[in-house]
Amino acid sequence: MKIATWNVNSIRSRQAQVIDWLQRTQVDVLCLQET
Repeated sequence: MKIATWNVNSIRSRQAQVIDWLQRTQVDVLCLQET
């Protein structure tokens, strides 16, 4: 099982990057953090 966490720091500006990364890494659980 792959678990990942990402501090997205404004996900709206990075939505395409997050989707691309998810497709490449195939994590099972993703925890997004906003600071």
